[in-house]
Amino acid sequence: MENGVERASDAAAAAMFGEEEVREISGFTRGHDYVEVMCGCTSYRYGDAVGRLRVFVSGDLEICCECTPGCPEVQVYDESSLSTT
Repeated sequence: MENGVERASDAAAAAMFGEEEVREISGFTRGHDYVEVMCGCTSYRYGDAVGRLRVFVSGDLEICCECTPGCPEVQVYDESSLSTT
């Protein structure tokens, strides 16, 4: 059963964006249950740096700062924390 669930997550991640939509996006990758893009981010301690934005099929977001190796500034947002109402 685990294999079936894994395939469903892979299919959901692939369905988030079509190949034509992401073909020219630099730093775009697909994971098991997410899509990821490299982006810029700002650390209050280290200034501007490269980061990663992951969007999970569940709707959760993860923003990882890569300003220095092992930077602890990782923010995870679930769908309820992003609600504007």
